[in-house]
Amino acid sequence: MDANETRPLEDLVRWNGGLSALIKGARSFEPTSTVTFRPDHAVAATEKVIDGLATPDQLIDWAQAVHFAEQVHVEEAHQDLLTQFLFEISTPELFEPVTREVCQRWLRVLQASMAPVVLFCRRRPGLGSVSARG
Repeated sequence: MDANETRPLEDLVRWNGGLSALIKGARSFEPTSTVTFRPDHAVAATEKVIDGLATPDQLIDWAQAVHFAEQVHVEEAHQDLLTQFLFEISTPELFEPVTREVCQRWLRVLQASMAPVVLFCRRRPGLGSVSARG
């Protein structure tokens, strides 16, 4: 795949640059392949608001652009969570206003979804074997 083939969409999903230009570039571009939206993209976007680098309104605009871009597909392993994130952030009139606190809550949920699952093993008394517990 040509590196420039999906560049405007990749820049939008990663929020690399000025938001207005990114949205305009993505809307005017006709890629032939898709870009995958992953939890780390959502984490980076919410961190922009938490850190004061973007406003909640900008996050709403970004989420709308990502959500409705036809060539942006949500990572399958996190599809339900990321779809919910995009839907709730892009339509605050249906859920709740996007605030710094809402972003902090989403950040915790998103980071938890990316944490590796650890199985704890314990020895079963008298058997010398190991059993897995989650």
